[in-house]
Parts: sequence; structure tokens; C-alpha cells
Amino acid sequence: MSALPALSAFATPKSAQFHAVSLSVAAVAGLATLGVTSVMLPPPAMFLGWAAFNLAGDDLRAGLANTVSHLLGLALGAGTTLLIGAMTPGLGLLATPVAVICVVIVVLSLREVAPINNPLAYFLGLTSFFYSGLAPTASTLAMLGTSAVIGGAACAVAALAQDAVTRAGEVGHA
Repeated sequence: MSALPALSAFATPKSAQFHAVSLSVAAVAGLATLGVTSVMLPPPAMFLGWAAFNLAGDDLRAGLANTVSHLLGLALGAGTTLLIGAMTPGLGLLATPVAVICVVIVVLSLREVAPINNPLAYFLGLTSFFYSGLAPTASTLAMLGTSAVIGGAACAVAALAQDAVTRAGEVGHA
């Protein structure tokens, strides 16, 4: 009747491997967070970079393409902010929706530009820029971009750690 697993389920070798993978990925995330906070970079931007790296594909090349798409999304966010500022005197409240329509058209058009054709990665970049609430400056893009690249690199390291833990578990059970 209980929805909770039996305590013996936590003692199986597969379960131990599952927890080892979780711990290794968590350790990488903690170290990445320590790294970005120690140099005054925003951890949310790092985690959005981590997510973008891991969006589609299962190799380093796909992760790098996703990261580039994310970084371009940051730049599109800055450009959209400037466009909103330029259009607001003439359009008032309509400036933001018009600018959003424009940037979405650009992002969706980039689906044809392989390998940097992941709209979700672009939208994570846009989200990172707009969530930051910072001005559209080169230093903002450098700060958010550096955080994103650290997040992508941390995701790659976490994947390597996960593979190592998985291989070690398979060797131990051969």
C-alpha cells in the first residue's frame, strides 16, 4: 500500500551507482558554483549555460554548438533591449511586444543554421540576459557569457564524471 520503496532498494549495487553518479554531478555543480561566486559572476547564468550545453545531442560538438547558440542568445537579448529603448518613444507599450516578435523571428530563422540551430539554447541566452536585469553593455555580455561558458564546461565535466562512475560500476560487476 505504501508508495515508498523498501529500504532494501537503496542497498542494491545499481542504487549505489545511481547515488555515486548523483554525488559526482552534484560535486561538479558545487565546484562550478564556488568558482563563479568567487569571481563575482552570477550562478543563475552558470546554470542556464549548463542547461543549454545539455539541451540536445550527446557529444561535445553538440554541447559546444548549444553553448554558442546560448551566447548568441545573450547578444540577441542585449540587441532586443536596445531595440525596445529605440522604439519606446514612438510605440510606447507596444515597443516590447514588437521587439519580442522580431527576436523570435530571428531565433526561429536560425533553426536553419547548423550546427548553431537550437532555439531552446537561444531562448536560454535571452532568458539569462533579461533575467539579469543588467544594461546591454559589453561588460554585461562578458559577465553572463563567462558564467554560461563555465556552466557548459561544468556540464561537460559532469558528463565525464558520470561516465567514469558508470564504467567503474560496470567493471566491478563484470
